[in-house]
Amino acid sequence: MSIFVLTVVGVMLAANAVNAEQIKNFHMCRNTSCVVYDVFIDPCPEALDNQPCELPQTVNSSITFKYKPKFGSNLPKTRLYAETLLVDLPFLDMDTNACLYTSCPMVKDNEQIWQYHLFISKNYPKASYTVKFKFWDNGPDANSDDQCCFKFDIKIV
Repeated sequence: MSIFVLTVVGVMLAANAVNAEQIKNFHMCRNTSCVVYDVFIDPCPEALDNQPCELPQTVNSSITFKYKPKFGSNLPKTRLYAETLLVDLPFLDMDTNACLYTSCPMVKDNEQIWQYHLFISKNYPKASYTVKFKFWDNGPDANSDDQCCFKFDIKIV
């Protein structure tokens, strides 16, 4: 039975990866304590031309990436922001419990996979955005440097 379940999960992940496109024009935030690579967004055919992803309102999108944190955490938190000149505006429908999107505990210097599903609400104005994806250690002994952050561009259409 477990082989069947693993096979079904593997086929589902492979099918999801077929539709996703790799984002090459992301960049790390300053003073971040991680490495992020293999960033995929689905849907995003624009990535083939190295353009920002065009995400339609009322569509579910997925953001998947590999990362290697330079810190560990039993209580990681996360947030997705739209970067503006004055203040970063959080996507309010995101649960900040990072363990919902990656395996926990986060292990220092260990490659891990993150998968987040973002629903593009009609309440999000149609515009171009620089998105900041951030996660950090929220444990009692957390250091303010124990955070990971990267940015990429999207366009809500």
